[in-house]
Amino acid sequence: MKNLRGKRLTKLWRDRMGGVLVYAAIAAPVLIGAAGLSIDVGMWYANKRLIQSAVDSAALAGALELRRSVGDITAITNVVNADALINGYSAAAGDVIAVDASNSPQVAVTITRTVPSLLSQVVFTQTTNVQARAVARADVNDSCIWSLNPTDPQTINVVGSADVNLGCGMIANTSDPDGIHKEGSGCLAASEFKVAGGYDDSLNSGCPLDPVPETNIPPADDPLASLPAPSYSSSPCFGEGGGPNPNKVTGGADRTFVPGVYCKSIDINTTGTVTFEPGLYVLDGVGIKIAGSSTVVDNGGVTFYLSAAGGVNDGVDIAGSGNVTLSAPTSGAYAGILIYQDRNTTANITHKMSGGSTMLLDGIIYAPSTDVEFTGGSSVESSSIVIIADEVEFKGGDAFLGDFDTSSILNNALLLQATLVE
Repeated sequence: MKNLRGKRLTKLWRDRMGGVLVYAAIAAPVLIGAAGLSIDVGMWYANKRLIQSAVDSAALAGALELRRSVGDITAITNVVNADALINGYSAAAGDVIAVDASNSPQVAVTITRTVPSLLSQVVFTQTTNVQARAVARADVNDSCIWSLNPTDPQTINVVGSADVNLGCGMIANTSDPDGIHKEGSGCLAASEFKVAGGYDDSLNSGCPLDPVPETNIPPADDPLASLPAPSYSSSPCFGEGGGPNPNKVTGGADRTFVPGVYCKSIDINTTGTVTFEPGLYVLDGVGIKIAGSSTVVDNGGVTFYLSAAGGVNDGVDIAGSGNVTLSAPTSGAYAGILIYQDRNTTANITHKMSGGSTMLLDGIIYAPSTDVEFTGGSSVESSSIVIIADEVEFKGGDAFLGDFDTSSILNNALLLQATLVE
């Protein structure tokens, strides 16, 4: 009996049946953890992708605000948070965002998100933190004269005794070998000249272009190509119906204009003072003319939109010996825009600033299909103006002087370029 019992114990010891179950039971937590880990890693990666998109966008927005607010950390943080919320950041869900603008002109944004573990918590912790970071910077294009015409000669042209000395750059998109042209006794100086074609200053009378232009560059895109035209109704409008033009100011009269749609030209020739209240002025197929010794000012930011009603409209004509002080709005859809010419304008229009007038124009003159001309002794404070036009010409004895001030550009984000650097 004793031998029989011993044989049975030996047989049981040598029996391998059911051994897999034992090993499986031992390995089960590891196998489940590994399987759970693969599922959870996928979820962590998906959350990482989501918050990475949020920080990328938020960092770009923060960099733009850094430029606009000149380093105001409160304004930057508010913009970053608002942008991140749009793109998936959720403080309510426990996300933590950090903003660092100490390394100007860069803005760094970090988002940390706590993601629960599902199956892998058998082996690992119940939650895992995922983090995404992005660093962006915004640069200002310091060109204040843009000629968008792609083929014509002399699209930036200085003739006669015109004296143009800028602390900013000029860009000419034309492929013509005489794209930037200078002749006469005047001078043309800027921080830089760029032209898709070439230039000619052989008739410069001892005052060559300074510095030498950079030629054969790729044409620049219209920086305001995505700026929408305002939506408006052509009726009612100021000047509707027949009879004398009610938008004409003459003699010694003072006058205050208010925002709205104008279907007869604003015509100013008075020794009095004309004031424009803040807002958008739609010149529906008409223009604005300032002559004589008129004094014209704004009472806040104004934008003049020259609509090509029926494909026809008029331009801006500032002449005489008056004083014109106009500034663009600093916020809103048309921030930084002082004059906006309808892109659909088909007529051959030139916006003229001439005579002995003194102009303090603060903002962007955007006339992508028409020309801008300064002539005959006009004086412009160039330090706060940007011209984006088909062609730009300076002739006669006009002066266009000053250091470049980025205020009008900073007010319009379309002229800022933000890029991710990390």
